[in-house]
Amino acid sequence: SSLTGLEAISDGVALFKTPEHVNAKRTLVIMSTLLGTLVLGVSYFAHHIHAMPYENGVPTVISQIAKATVGDSGFGTFMFIMVQLATMLILFAGANTTYSAFPLLVNFVAADGYLPRQLTKRGHRLAFSNGILLLAGGGILLVVITAGSVEHLVAFYALGVFTGFTLAGFGMTRYFLRTKPEKWKLKVFVNGLAGSVSLLIVLIFSVVKFTQGAWLVLVTAPIMVFSLLRLRRQYTREQGALSVKSHQERATSMSRHNVTIFIDSVDIATVGAVRYARSLKPHKIKAVHFVIDDRRAEEIQKAWAESEALEDVQLDLIDCPDRRIANSALDYAIRKTEKPDVELTILLPRRSYSRFLGRLLHDQTAEEIAAPISQLERVVATIVPFDVNRITSGKNQLISRPVASSPVAKPEVAKPVQVAPKEFAPVTHHADDVTPIGSIEWRKRSKVHGRVTSISTAPRGSAPMLQVEIWDETGGITLNFLGRREIAGLEVGLEMRAEGMVGEEEGQLTILNPSYELLI
Repeated sequence: SSLTGLEAISDGVALFKTPEHVNAKRTLVIMSTLLGTLVLGVSYFAHHIHAMPYENGVPTVISQIAKATVGDSGFGTFMFIMVQLATMLILFAGANTTYSAFPLLVNFVAADGYLPRQLTKRGHRLAFSNGILLLAGGGILLVVITAGSVEHLVAFYALGVFTGFTLAGFGMTRYFLRTKPEKWKLKVFVNGLAGSVSLLIVLIFSVVKFTQGAWLVLVTAPIMVFSLLRLRRQYTREQGALSVKSHQERATSMSRHNVTIFIDSVDIATVGAVRYARSLKPHKIKAVHFVIDDRRAEEIQKAWAESEALEDVQLDLIDCPDRRIANSALDYAIRKTEKPDVELTILLPRRSYSRFLGRLLHDQTAEEIAAPISQLERVVATIVPFDVNRITSGKNQLISRPVASSPVAKPEVAKPVQVAPKEFAPVTHHADDVTPIGSIEWRKRSKVHGRVTSISTAPRGSAPMLQVEIWDETGGITLNFLGRREIAGLEVGLEMRAEGMVGEEEGQLTILNPSYELLI
């Protein structure tokens, strides 16, 4: 323990005034001289007064030397108490040194990727708070395990300190061998000797103190080294995955940026998500509801049409017969980013409730949807939080005011898709006069038969238009009904037969104002 504090200087070089390395070197020389003098002095007096170390540690060797030096007079008793207090303060300062040096050390190690990166973050008081908490937790754990036994703690301490000295000595030896500065041979000899002596002490402590706790260090040290190397490998792998490759570079701005809001109800959280979508200034804004319950879908569609804040946003109802919303959302994102110049942002309104009851009473669908979507290229899943718990608890009073909607200059027609979604069973029974959707040709009159997978109604502030997407086992097509907003009895999941002239819109085939028949 006489070497306590020396390692703190090497860890805290950055804390010294400029020039840091010169001041640290001077401090190290002065401190080493003082410690050497103290060790020699204590050893000399202990030898001459025949001070005997007790097994239980009381009285200590230093207290015996102080008692023999100052005597039993009143002044001697006062000085004896002062020596004991000074010893206590020195031990306190030694323990506190760790809290200033250890966080710096783990900061360097974490910056190189051998410890979690959280240890490089400073707290609001500009200290490495996570490193301090880690040290405090480890110290408490050791005290609890050893029941505060100094005899067992010294084994941990000695092995740790001299292992550090060994690594430092051999590390500097390797450094001087590689760089070969002025008088490098002398420096190699000094550091090599220091590393060798420290290694010898580590081996002696490992044998002598093996049953007193050293075995735990010898077992855990290789495991920790292996774990740190694995952590470094993981950080390197992640950094390589995030690095931009030349063949992966693309323009930062796409020619078309569309925003889609996935909704499950029409409430203030949905309105907030739409407001945020407008602020992104996309090429097109659309809301999508995946239909699991037809009655609920009708209620949402009705509430959407009646809301003034949402009158300029198109609502699509998409069939989800297998009730797996995440899969339906994934297929939707794939279809909408079929062209390489289209980028899609999907907004997921999430209502935040109390931590315990909120998870118990409400689902976490937003996270389930965002996870697979985030793996797609040119698709960004953004969760828009809305704190319901803050309102219900009365911590925040929201002032309601009219929402100014941004009118859309020209509503855009939804594009038919080329890859069939996986959520429904395709229609396979064709009549003789029905053409498979995958076989229809441009500018030819065709009759098609498929299942309704999506219904889109133009925003209330624009010209009336209804878009219906139908699919069979060969493909899908969009039917555009101009001048109307609804078809009586039309629901997602129904089979529909339509006939009309096949046209083209934005590179995709479509049928405008076809004659139709609902097959119920």
